[in-house]
Amino acid sequence: MQLSLNLLPHIEPLLSIHQDDNQQPDNLCGPYWISVLLRAYGGLSVTAVDVAISASTILPSHGNPTDWLPPNATSLQGKNYHQIPTHPDLTICGTSITGLIRATKNLSNSKFCLIPLQIANWPTGLTKVLKLCQTQPAIPLLNPHTSYFWGTNPSPLSLTHYLQSKPVSPPPTDWNVGHFNLLIGAIQQETHMLYALLDTYPQFGWQGLHLQPPDAVSQSLQRPQQNTQGGLALFVSTELRSEVEQVVTQNEFKISVWDNGSPTKTLEEPTPESLPGGERG
Repeated sequence: MQLSLNLLPHIEPLLSIHQDDNQQPDNLCGPYWISVLLRAYGGLSVTAVDVAISASTILPSHGNPTDWLPPNATSLQGKNYHQIPTHPDLTICGTSITGLIRATKNLSNSKFCLIPLQIANWPTGLTKVLKLCQTQPAIPLLNPHTSYFWGTNPSPLSLTHYLQSKPVSPPPTDWNVGHFNLLIGAIQQETHMLYALLDTYPQFGWQGLHLQPPDAVSQSLQRPQQNTQGGLALFVSTELRSEVEQVVTQNEFKISVWDNGSPTKTLEEPTPESLPGGERG
């Protein structure tokens, strides 16, 4: 059986930056990706902390890093990390998709944007997104909940059995948080496919690259039995926005933000009611 990983045609500029960065700062998975994308495609000197501040990210004001780090990861913060607002309630910390949209626009002086997408049928929607990104210079940013993922280091036998439609016992997930990943390609074999996701932690998969079945990725975006929502956003040049939006709406996508549980703006005072868990991955 011959297998090949088909990467999106416009993905290469960000791979070297991702390799050099190695790991995200604590709780800044969304800002990490926006900083990588703006540096790769806009040549901007933007850090994850810069994005977090612009996106109104909220960090935990206390706690042990083991509460939010994945297994085998070490705490990492970075320059000016202390300038990001904090809050004692861990359930409302994180970064919203609304904040990332605002930060992308503001930090790039409107040269780049995020187009937030929702669709009723995510298995079909993910296929359509990959096809669209083969012809359009758009990068898909996913906002999954990792509890639906396979473990990121499955055996080669498990992967080949899955692609050959043979029974597989999926490895248990490595982590259980709201997170942000890039969808960068896929492996296709007959009727089965594995999506290639790029992660913010090198501990996952092969230096951050791991493979996930479509059902697992779809469920991670749909988030059944969760009280938060997931979704997908396309990072594109603003001059192409109208063209890309026309294509996605023709493919049954709704251009809409989602509520991942994180606040959409900086909290001035502690909120009396907790939101149902933010994206702190």
